[in-house]
Amino acid sequence: MPGRDHSREFKLECCRQVASGQKRPSQVCREHNLAESVLLRWRKEYEARGEAAFTERETSEIAAL
Repeated sequence: MPGRDHSREFKLECCRQVASGQKRPSQVCREHNLAESVLLRWRKEYEARGEAAFTERETSEIAAL
């Protein structure tokens, strides 16, 4: 099932639960049948971009990378 598309809100909620200490990463993965690598990638983006994570990046932001 490659390319499963989760909503932005779902990704944010998973990241928030881990960031707040509400749940452990392994618990979130188990509950939602996610690979740990997927959650890790989401968490990195969430840490980098906060609540703006998982939105389309501005063209200038991509150019800056």
